[in-house]
Amino acid sequence: MTSRKVFIFWLPLAFSWLLMSFEGLWIQGVIGRKPDSETQLAAFGLMFSLSVLIETPIIMLLATSNALSRDRQSFRVLWRFMMAANFFVIALAVLAAFTPLLDVYLGGLLDVPAHIIEATRPGMKVMVLWGAFIGYRRFHQGIMIRFGNTRYVGLGTVLRALVSAGVAAGLGAITNMAGAVVGGCALMLAMAAETLYTYAVSRPDVKRLLQTPAPAGKPPLTQRDALRFHLPLAATSVVTLLSSPVIERGLASMPDAAQSLAAWPVIFTIMMVARSGGMAYQEVVISLNDSEQRHRLLRKFTIRLGLALSLIMTLFAFSPAIAFYQAAIIQAPPHLRDLVLIGAQAGIMLPLLTTLQSYLRALLMLSHKTGAIYQAIIAGFVLTAASVWGGIALGFHGILAASLGLTIGLTVELGYLYLSYQRGHAALRSHWQSSVAPSMGN
Repeated sequence: MTSRKVFIFWLPLAFSWLLMSFEGLWIQGVIGRKPDSETQLAAFGLMFSLSVLIETPIIMLLATSNALSRDRQSFRVLWRFMMAANFFVIALAVLAAFTPLLDVYLGGLLDVPAHIIEATRPGMKVMVLWGAFIGYRRFHQGIMIRFGNTRYVGLGTVLRALVSAGVAAGLGAITNMAGAVVGGCALMLAMAAETLYTYAVSRPDVKRLLQTPAPAGKPPLTQRDALRFHLPLAATSVVTLLSSPVIERGLASMPDAAQSLAAWPVIFTIMMVARSGGMAYQEVVISLNDSEQRHRLLRKFTIRLGLALSLIMTLFAFSPAIAFYQAAIIQAPPHLRDLVLIGAQAGIMLPLLTTLQSYLRALLMLSHKTGAIYQAIIAGFVLTAASVWGGIALGFHGILAASLGLTIGLTVELGYLYLSYQRGHAALRSHWQSSVAPSMGN
C-alpha cells in the first residue's frame, strides 16, 4: 500500500461527491436566469435541505453495507433492513409534501415568509421518491466499494450529473416552470437514472456475496445487530442536518431575511464542493485501514488531503474566481454577492475539518463504536446552534455567524471524536487482526 494507491482508490469517490455538489451549482445557475430568481433560489434551498433532512435515516446505508456486508446471510439481512428504511423515508416525504406539515415546519418553526413557503411546496411533491432512490443506491454502492470498484461509483455520478444538467437546462429553456420545480425535476430524474445504473453494475458484486457462505463459528448478523450499528449513524445524520434548519431559522430572523435565505444555498453549495473530497474519504479508511502499517499511511494522507482541500477553497474565496463564478456561472442577483463572499471566506477551514472528521468517524466505525460518533455530533450541534444564535445576538450578520458556527461546531466534534478514538484504539487493533485486505483491482 502506497499513498499513490490510496489516492487512486479515493479519486473516483471524491469525483462522485464533487459532481453531486456541482449538481446544486448548475441548477442554481438555471434558476438564477429565470423570473423571480430570489424567491425561487430560496425555495430551492429550503426544498433541498428538507429533502436531505428526510433522507437522513438512510444516508449512512453506504457505510453500514460497506462495513457489515460480508457473506450471503449478512447481505440478505441488510437488504431487508434497507427496504424497511426506504419505506419509512417515503412516508415522511409524503407527509411533508401533501399535508400541512410543511407549513408547520417552514412557517411555524423556521418563520420563513409565506410566499417562499408556497414556492417550496410544488418541488417537495416532485421529490417524494428521491430519498428512497438514494437509500437503494447507497446500499449497493457500499458493496461495490467493499470490493474495490470505486470507479463505478464515479461513473454513476457522471450519469447523474449529465441527466440533472440536461433536465435543468431543458426545462429552464423550453418551459415556464418555476425555478424550484425545475430543480426538483432535475434532482429526481437524475437520481432515478443513477439508481438504475448502480443496480445494474452492482450485480456481479452482489452475486459474489450471495455465493459466500457465512463463516463457521461466527454468530450470524441479525436485524437487531444491523439496527444497533446503523441507528447511531442515522441519528448522527439527523443531528448533522438539523444544523440547516437552525441556521435557516437564524437567517429568517434577520432584517434582510429574503436575501439571506437566497444567499445561503449558494454559500452552502460552495462549501459542499470544497468539502466533497473530505466527505468521500470516510469510505476509503473503512475499506483500507486493516493493519498498523496502513493506519500510519492513511493518517499522513489525511493531513495532506485536508490541507490541500482547504487551500483550494482559500484560493477560490479570496480571489476574483468567486466574483466570476457568481456573475458569469450562476448569475446571482448583484445584491446577494457580498453575502456569498462573506460566507465563503469565513468557511475556509471546513474542508480540512471535514477530512479529519471522516477519518476519525471511520476509525470508530471499524471499532464498532458508532455511539461515540452520535455523541460527538450532539456536542458539535449544540456549539453550532449556540455560535449561530450567539453571533446574531452580538450583532454579526447571520451569514457570517452561520459559517463561523459550522466551523466551531465541527471543531468541537473533532475533539470528542479524537478522545473517543483514543479510548477505543484496542478495538481497532482487534479489527486489524480479523481483517482481510479488500481486492482493490476488481
